[in-house]
Amino acid sequence: MHHYFKCAVLILLSGSSSAFTASSYWQCVTEDSANKVWSARSFYQKAALNIAFASCKKESQNPVSCKTSASSCEGFNQGYSLRPMWQCTALDHEAQAWQSNFYAERYDAALGAKLFCKEKSGVPDTCYINLVTCMNMNHGEPL
Repeated sequence: MHHYFKCAVLILLSGSSSAFTASSYWQCVTEDSANKVWSARSFYQKAALNIAFASCKKESQNPVSCKTSASSCEGFNQGYSLRPMWQCTALDHEAQAWQSNFYAERYDAALGAKLFCKEKSGVPDTCYINLVTCMNMNHGEPL
């Protein structure tokens, strides 16, 4: 009986993904070894993660291969993604600027910019990065 109560609470918290119209929610994905993806939304990150994982376990051809983590979740507020999009700029002694791709972590963006500079610069040994040049480019644009 206790198990049914938990299931009922999860269903009420998560709602149907097609009818989910809340302005703030978490969306999490789980995938299996065949790269099939299950997605779930909930007001709570842990609930969305558990629902997606449970769906994978139930529907996958290889349920043991279902994998998920908190990094596979994304928060939304008023339809805007809350995921950071860091971009950094490295410089060389010729004053050439080298921008990184977008990364979820600032330090990854810094390393990306420095590596890009070292690959493309005419004076690669002079490439340097200052974290002041890193910006979170997520301005809350709707998806």
